[in-house]
Amino acid sequence: MSTKNEIFKILEKVGESLEITKTQRQLAEERYKAVGKWLAEGEYCLLGDGKKQCFKDGEIYPQGSFRLETTVKPIGKNEFDIDLVFYTPNVSADMITPERLKELVGNRLKEHDTYKKMLTPLNRGWCINYANEFHLDVTPSLDNHFEPHNESELVADKKLERYMPTNPEGYAKWFDDIASMQPILKSTKAMFDSRNMMITTEDAATVTELPEHNPNKPLLKRFIQIFKRHRDIMFDGKDDAPISIIITTLATKSYEYCIQNYSYDNEYALMTDTLKYMTKFIENRNGYWIENPTVNGENFAEKWNYKPIKKQNFDNWHNAIIGIFESVINLQGQHLIFESLRNGLGESPVNKVYKDMTDNVAQNRLNGLLSLGLSSNATDSLAMKQNTFFGK
Repeated sequence: MSTKNEIFKILEKVGESLEITKTQRQLAEERYKAVGKWLAEGEYCLLGDGKKQCFKDGEIYPQGSFRLETTVKPIGKNEFDIDLVFYTPNVSADMITPERLKELVGNRLKEHDTYKKMLTPLNRGWCINYANEFHLDVTPSLDNHFEPHNESELVADKKLERYMPTNPEGYAKWFDDIASMQPILKSTKAMFDSRNMMITTEDAATVTELPEHNPNKPLLKRFIQIFKRHRDIMFDGKDDAPISIIITTLATKSYEYCIQNYSYDNEYALMTDTLKYMTKFIENRNGYWIENPTVNGENFAEKWNYKPIKKQNFDNWHNAIIGIFESVINLQGQHLIFESLRNGLGESPVNKVYKDMTDNVAQNRLNGLLSLGLSSNATDSLAMKQNTFFGK
């Protein structure tokens, strides 16, 4: 197996160690559904005449990395940030200001004996902090009556001055559709005859679907996890780091382009091409423009045009991560490979993968010796060659 395949296996394990676990995900869903139910049952005076209207049919749902399954554990803390939308279909923008909407949602949360102790305000909504578990960030939204023919909603801007369109569900569907696209593997097909232990190889290359690396995680989602982790390590919480929605959008468009135009021998090559072609989808429309694929006229790169450091930091990040993945495949031996990955992705997850791999190798060797009838004392006296994992 090639070095590229082996390194991608390491990256898979790093990604697994950084994502929210199945148990955590189930617990988070229970928590936020309870929050949504509590909000939907509240009654509020909206029109100033004392008449109460319930946020009946209100619905809470996840958006962002939790919905897209690209979560990356934050550096230096245990809580995952889970972005939520509380959608209120029976309230329109002409009935309530953004500031008042935020206030009413907060008031309702403060009526709950548990939530009120964990509540902190955000720019557009509220955070419910479950210590050592999650931050549930709740943003209220309204039906977009101005565009009744699409699925977009309205949320407040960060200054609570106006409403603007958003479409997290539409974005998630767009993302999932592309993430489900399978790459094409161009390889030489090998056939194995178990009876006489002969391997024959066809002369002509065949084209087949790339074997699924992990049935629970499409490749694009794993790629984005790795990209965001490198961003987190590189900027370590500093302002003006590349934002996740830009990384995710460009990577998704690039992945689709690669799938439609090229075939690949391995997942690693597809990942590096996905990285390389991201900048192809940064447009120039009298300034930098990254189109939101589900909201007409929304530019994710708007701030790049009046705050140049954001574009500069994106370019620096993009060049740095490409440099790491182009150079690591040329390193000789596990020590240098793991050291390069530690520098790019952080010591903790990479060290965990290294330990798991070495423990597995040691256990397999022990099992092999025991199957030959050797005692544990005998194995202690045998000198074992250090494994490199990469045939070095």
